[in-house]
Amino acid sequence: MDFLRRLWGMARFWPDPGMGLRTGSNSAVLAMFFILLFTVIGSFLVALGFDLDRLDLWLARQTWIGIIGELLFRALLAFIMLICVVVFLGFLFDRGNPERPGWGMLLGAAIVAWFVGATLFAPLEALAG
Repeated sequence: MDFLRRLWGMARFWPDPGMGLRTGSNSAVLAMFFILLFTVIGSFLVALGFDLDRLDLWLARQTWIGIIGELLFRALLAFIMLICVVVFLGFLFDRGNPERPGWGMLLGAAIVAWFVGATLFAPLEALAG
C-alpha cells in the first residue's frame, strides 16, 4: 500500500498526462496515476523477459478474457441493481424506521436502476461472437 500511496503522491505532484485534461484536475491526477502504475507494471514485465508487443497480440487473440470481463461487469451491475431493489423495498416496508429511504433516494435509485438495467439486460454480444 505504501508503494501505491507514493505513486499517488507522484501523480499529484505532476498532474499533467497531456491527454487534453485540465492540468491539476482530479481526472488528470487519476490518469497520471494509471500511467505511472502501468509503466511500472510494463517495466516489471520487460525485466522478466516478456515482449510487450507479443503479449499484446496474445491478449487480443484470447476471447476468454473478454468473456470473463463481460461476466464480471454484469455481476457488478447485478449487485448495484440489488442495492436499488433494497432501497425500494426499504422505502415501501420500513415505515417505522426514522432513517428509512426518502423520496429523493427512491428517485435516485430508480434512475440508477433504469440505466443499470438497460446495460444488465442487454444481449451478451461478447459471448455470441
